[in-house]
Amino acid sequence: MTRFEKELSGALGAYWKKSAEEELQKVREELEQGLITIDENGVARNRIGRVLMSDMLEKLTYITNAVDAEATTKAREEEVAKTIEEYRRNARPATKEELDEMRAAFGRGKTVVNIITGQEYHL
Repeated sequence: MTRFEKELSGALGAYWKKSAEEELQKVREELEQGLITIDENGVARNRIGRVLMSDMLEKLTYITNAVDAEATTKAREEEVAKTIEEYRRNARPATKEELDEMRAAFGRGKTVVNIITGQEYHL
């Protein structure tokens, strides 16, 4: 059972149940206003066209059967992979100022690694 399911069921108390119900109402309103869209494949997107993250997707599944959680999750994974690949392709080495900031934060002689690109900076 997810945290949201526990909240909505009342298992965490009246406050959280009411909060979950209010969240569902907000999601319902966003869907009605077109701020959340669902395409012909059941993929849900937010107001800027990004595929919904799992927390919002879970709430949307309570509102409508038009959303396909599996298709949305797959589309999100593809979107994230594309974004990371673009970041890697466009990544540039750290500037002198950024290196100075890293030294100030971590100390001389340390190694800092950009976990997305794998680039190592020996300070």
